[in-house]
Amino acid sequence: MSIETIIFDIDGTLVLLPINWDRIASEIRRVSNGNAKSFLGFLAKYHNSEKFWYIHRILEEEEIKAVNNMMILDDLSDIKSLCNVKKIGFVTMQSRRAAEEIVKRLELDKCLDILVTREYAATRAMQLSIAINRLGTEPRNTLFIGDKIADAIASILNNINAIIVMRNPISMRISDTDYLDEDLEVFGIPITRSLREAIEIAKKLYNI
Repeated sequence: MSIETIIFDIDGTLVLLPINWDRIASEIRRVSNGNAKSFLGFLAKYHNSEKFWYIHRILEEEEIKAVNNMMILDDLSDIKSLCNVKKIGFVTMQSRRAAEEIVKRLELDKCLDILVTREYAATRAMQLSIAINRLGTEPRNTLFIGDKIADAIASILNNINAIIVMRNPISMRISDTDYLDEDLEVFGIPITRSLREAIEIAKKLYNI
């Protein structure tokens, strides 16, 4: 299998932003009258509405401030070398303004072939669909590296390859009969402990 395009999640995969999520969660509960319990759930229900843009502006302020104190989670030199031979994309539930600043500070802006942020799509599955369509790449020739189970599900829905980075898993067991790593293995999605490990596995699996 030949991989032509590699798409990366940003927050949680490349960097960690110190966001005041308690404040955001409180506002989400207030404006949604308790109908949304999480930020991602709120996006899915209220995207592009007045309530969405209100929360978007508040969160964007937090994100822009947080960029100054963001934690870089891994050595990114592997991405910089890959961008010479592959199309590179980024998807994120951050705002475009914040994401562009992060990519610039990481010195990955020269690698940027596409950036899809929350302004353009309500879910990760929709973001990946937009990215592969605009890049003109075939799903089977695309690899996505993220950090959430939702990222794995979004990849499955788009028929693209995926690797999930779980840096500090508490437990793969989520019930008496269910294990996350077993479920993802069924779909051919490896779990790694770092971005570097994810790229090493990608090189072995896809001859990148």
